[in-house]
Amino acid sequence: MADEPTSKPDSPSSDDPGLFDFPDFGALFRRFGGWCRGNPASAALLAALFAVAGYFYFGIKAFLSLSQSAAQWIAASWNAENDQEHCWLIIPVAILLALLRWRDLTAAGKEPSNAGLWFIAAGILAFVAGVRCVEGRYTIFALPLLCYGATRFLFGRETARIVLFPCVFLLFMTPLGMVVQSTANLQSTTAKIIESGANVLGMKIYSIGATIYSANNSFEPLEVAGGCSGIRSLMAMLTLAALYGYFAMRTPVRGLVLFCGSVVFAMIGNTVRVFSVVIAAKLFGAGFADSYHDYSAFVFFPVAVVAMVVAGNFLNRDWSGLFAAKAPALKSAADIENTGEGGSKTPPDAPEQGRSERARYDY
Repeated sequence: MADEPTSKPDSPSSDDPGLFDFPDFGALFRRFGGWCRGNPASAALLAALFAVAGYFYFGIKAFLSLSQSAAQWIAASWNAENDQEHCWLIIPVAILLALLRWRDLTAAGKEPSNAGLWFIAAGILAFVAGVRCVEGRYTIFALPLLCYGATRFLFGRETARIVLFPCVFLLFMTPLGMVVQSTANLQSTTAKIIESGANVLGMKIYSIGATIYSANNSFEPLEVAGGCSGIRSLMAMLTLAALYGYFAMRTPVRGLVLFCGSVVFAMIGNTVRVFSVVIAAKLFGAGFADSYHDYSAFVFFPVAVVAMVVAGNFLNRDWSGLFAAKAPALKSAADIENTGEGGSKTPPDAPEQGRSERARYDY
């Protein structure tokens, strides 16, 4: 394989490529071609894996009365009713996430591992279960297992570790229409929260189930629909939080904490959004509220994003280092206070000792 080209003086160092390290596709394909020529058996196996996976997802018609393949069923589920048109971007984004680590991928040791076969077997079982149970979501669960297992089997654990997150990210393309359709309790809870907040502000409204009524009939009844319960904002926030945590958080644990916290950000932002629709109906009528409802997400979704960034900044701080840096200053202040109370001072004939004591805490 060709040696890595030396970086120009004005270009970023290869040791610190930055956050967005787009690959040299020419060099990338040359390296891959060299690997295929040097490992013909592994290259043939990789091609066979792609062919079998392609037949699994595009050739086997097992859904919708044996009229749709797994790929067709999945694509049909990414519709406006489920509010998941963004799922078309999941695979390209996952590929981009892997390509952004191309220097790490090329530098990683290539030691094939038979442990990858376990993940491939689990992926095959998940796909078979999806076909037998006529549940297309299981076939999506199989895709990360197949991708990770094939990478680990052919290239080893070190390379597979680099592509682990892009593989897991593929799970965000799972259709969740059944979740949107089963949010009755969440709809009622949102309506109750809005009722309590409005009554605190002196707006006399009440809710029955997921429907909000005005006590003085100042606006038409408003219903908290399934999509307005917060579940759709939640799906978008979870996807965004996963990407933000991957790029910005210092450790996986902190990224996981931020990911879990995005649930709170999404629910708060959505409740405020729906509450603003009620206020718009109260002040300007139901007609204006209907028009405002279509654009309210663009107003309050950025608030949830800002809250996520602030929380991420808080989690990313080196609190142990911060406390360690503050401790000497606090101890120095305590020593000065104790010296003032006891009346003892550093002897004039021992200046070096005084300087030494002060230097001990001079960072």
